[in-house]
Amino acid sequence: MSDTPFEIKDDEINVEEIMEKIRENIRRRKEAGVYPPDPNPAPPQDPTGSNSEIARDLAYISGNWDIQNRSYFISSHRPVAGKVLVKGRELVHGEVRRYVDPVIWKQAEFNRATGRVLEEVAREVSGIESLREQIREDTTRQIQTTIGEVRSRLKERLREQKHEILGEISETEEQIRDEVTELAAQVKAEIAEEVREQIRAELTEFVPQLKAEIAREVEERLRAEVTAAVTQAKAEISEEVGAQVRAEVAKQVQSALLAMDTDIENRAWLAKVLEGRVLRGAPGEAELPDSPSAGTGLNYFVFEDHFRGSREDIKERQRAFVRYFEGCSNVLDIGCGRGEFLELMRDAGIGARGVDLDETMVEFCRSRGLAVELNDAVSYLEQLEDESLDGVFIDQVVEHLEPAYLVRLLELCYRKMKFGYHIVAETVNPLSFVSFANFYIDMTHVRPVHPETLKFLLGAVGFREAETRFSSPVPAEITLQKLIPTEVIDDERKAFIESYNRNIDSLNGLLYGAQDYAIIGKK
Repeated sequence: MSDTPFEIKDDEINVEEIMEKIRENIRRRKEAGVYPPDPNPAPPQDPTGSNSEIARDLAYISGNWDIQNRSYFISSHRPVAGKVLVKGRELVHGEVRRYVDPVIWKQAEFNRATGRVLEEVAREVSGIESLREQIREDTTRQIQTTIGEVRSRLKERLREQKHEILGEISETEEQIRDEVTELAAQVKAEIAEEVREQIRAELTEFVPQLKAEIAREVEERLRAEVTAAVTQAKAEISEEVGAQVRAEVAKQVQSALLAMDTDIENRAWLAKVLEGRVLRGAPGEAELPDSPSAGTGLNYFVFEDHFRGSREDIKERQRAFVRYFEGCSNVLDIGCGRGEFLELMRDAGIGARGVDLDETMVEFCRSRGLAVELNDAVSYLEQLEDESLDGVFIDQVVEHLEPAYLVRLLELCYRKMKFGYHIVAETVNPLSFVSFANFYIDMTHVRPVHPETLKFLLGAVGFREAETRFSSPVPAEITLQKLIPTEVIDDERKAFIESYNRNIDSLNGLLYGAQDYAIIGKK
C-alpha cells in the first residue's frame, strides 16, 4: 500500500473529494489491520468516559441480572393453625415453582447474557472511541500535511500564473504600443494628406504655367539628347553592321575560295590521273568489266561530285552510323566511293578498309591515305577468311545490283563476319515519291529495293535483330502546307481543317517522305 493516502492535483481544490479520499484511506487501513482493537479497553463502568447515566445503567444491569428470589421464607403468626397453613403454602409454593422457576431461570440467563453483551459492546465502543481519536489525530495530521502541500502548490501555481499574467501584460503592452505606433502613423498620414491637399490647392493656380515651362524645357533637352543619341546610334549601328557585313562577306568569300580550292584540287588530281593513264596508253574512261558505269563513258567520280553532294555533306549524313562499329578493328566499306565513311572511321579510331570498282574513286581514296582495294565486292569477300570481319558498311550500293548478285553479296557478308557485330546497308527510299522521282538521275541505278525486301533478305541469310532507320528528310518548306485555324472558329470549320491537315500529313508522308533508309542487322 502506498504511503501517500491520496493525491491533490493542481487543477482545482475540492474539499468533498479530499474528505472522501480520507474516508477511503481509513477504510483501507482498517481492512489492512493498521488500526487493531485496543487490548486494554476501558472499564464498562465508564465506556464513553463522558456519559455517567450509561455507566450507572451498566452497573445496575451487572448487579441485578439474577431475578430469582432466594430469600423467600414461608411462615405464619398463628400458633396452632400456622403449621397447617405453612405446610399448605409450601405445597402450593412447590407446585407454583415447578411452573414459574424455569421461566425465571431463563429470564435470568437472558439478563446475564444481555449484561455480558452490553459489557462487550461497551468495551467495543471504548475501542472505537480510541480508534476514532487516533483516526482523528491521523486525519488532522494528514489534513495539515495536505493543506501544506496544497498551500505550497497553490503558491507555485500563483507564481506561475503571476508570471503568465506578467507575460500577457507585456504582450498586451507591446500590442498597445504597436497599435499606438500604427495609429500615430495613420494620424501622420492623414495630417500629411491634409497638408498635401492644401499644397495641391495652392499649386493648382500655378500648374498651367508650370506645365508650360517644364514642357518647353523638357522639349529642348529631349531634342538635344535625341539628336545626340540618334547621331551616336547611327555611328554605332553603321560600324556594327559594317563589321558584321565585312565578317559575313569574308566568311562567304573564304567558303567560296575553299570550295573553289577543293574543286580545283579535285580537278587537278583528276587531270593528273587521266594524264597518267594516257601516258600509260590506257583510255581514261576504261572501267573494270563489273563496274556500274562500264561501257557508258561516264566518269563516275565527276558525276557523283556533281549530283550526290559535297564530301562534307555525305560525311554528316553517315556520321549517325559510326556508333554501330564502336570498338571494331576490321570494318569493310563496300562501294566506299570517295571514302567519306572511311575517314569517319579513321577519326573515331576504328580500323576500316574499303573496296570499290571505280579506279578513279580508288586512286582518290588512296591519295588521302585510306586503305582501299580496286575489286569486285563478291570476289574480294571470297578471298577473306570466314569470321574475319567485325563490321560491314554498304552505302548507296544495293540499288546498283542485280537481285542474284545482291543475295550472293549478303550471304558472303554473313559468312565473313564475326558473331555479335553489325551490318549497315543504306539505299534510296522508294516509299517517298520525291526520292523515287530522282532515282533515275543516276544512269547506273538498276532498281530501287523496298525496305521490307532488304530487311527480309538480311534475315534470310542469317542476320537477326534487323531494324529500319529512315534519314535525309525533305525540307519542310518544300512539303505541302497545313491550314492554320483562327482563334474564333465554329466546330464544323474546325473539323474540316483537322481532316484536311490529316490528309496533308498522309500526302506528305507519301510524296515527301525520307529520301533514304538503312537496314541494320546483327550476326
